[in-house]
Amino acid sequence: MSLWIIWLIAAAVLLVIELLTGLVATLCVAVGCLFAFVAALVGFGMETQLAVMAVGVILSFIFLVPFVNRIRKGKKSTRTDYNSNMEALIGREGFLNHEIPADGGLGRLRIDGDDWQVRSHDGLPLAHGTKVRVTGYDSIILTVKPA
Repeated sequence: MSLWIIWLIAAAVLLVIELLTGLVATLCVAVGCLFAFVAALVGFGMETQLAVMAVGVILSFIFLVPFVNRIRKGKKSTRTDYNSNMEALIGREGFLNHEIPADGGLGRLRIDGDDWQVRSHDGLPLAHGTKVRVTGYDSIILTVKPA
């Protein structure tokens, strides 16, 4: 089997891996294999093919990785109606299952089966059973105000 066929098969396998995983490194090595494929077609020896492959990999890391990263940044979702994690709790309402004492003390609020520590928005105490709305958060402590 000719070396150019091996380089072409290696490039194809690496491109399939790239499509399945999204690793830019495999794409760069595939480009290096394509460089070596061209060198093999021209008739260079194995040492030259390996050197051309190394140069191709290095050049693709220098030029291709920033290009791919720019493309990926442009495809990020810009939807404002979707919140994830803690952002999804802002605006939600519930009833306190433990009172919030004065002076910034912590109470408890249950939302969707999860029990959260809560702090009053303005530092005033809130009684057990008070209906509150989540206005923000600090780490894992929610900030609430009466609804």
